[in-house]
Amino acid sequence: MLHTVSNDKAGITHMATDRLSYPVNKPLGGLIFVLFWVIAIVAWSLVGLSSDHATRGFIADVGLVFAFTGLAAPFLTLRQLRFALIAAALGIILFAVFGFTGLTVFVYALRIAAIFLGVMAPVYKLVGGLRVLP
Repeated sequence: MLHTVSNDKAGITHMATDRLSYPVNKPLGGLIFVLFWVIAIVAWSLVGLSSDHATRGFIADVGLVFAFTGLAAPFLTLRQLRFALIAAALGIILFAVFGFTGLTVFVYALRIAAIFLGVMAPVYKLVGGLRVLP
């Protein structure tokens, strides 16, 4: 997307590109999708190796975050992808804090939020492309 930037004092106008508002290209989106789903499946496979319930829950929740971040990645712009990756890292930290301190209500709320946010990106992309005839 090109933006015109003008400086009224000098009368100078130049074009600047906002590179972060471009959609994620298909190879990068596909790579993130596959890589994050592989990480999620490995995490879910490792859940049974731990004897501690909090650790098992945390590993499963990390898999959940990776799976739904990977699901949303192909449908985002670069700026949205950067925000999604930051939110995923924050989600993993919050899952660790709430899971290991025993705040189960917050863990369940984070699980619902992670799934909701991950599913809404493809839904908005699909619905945004539909046209309603008058």
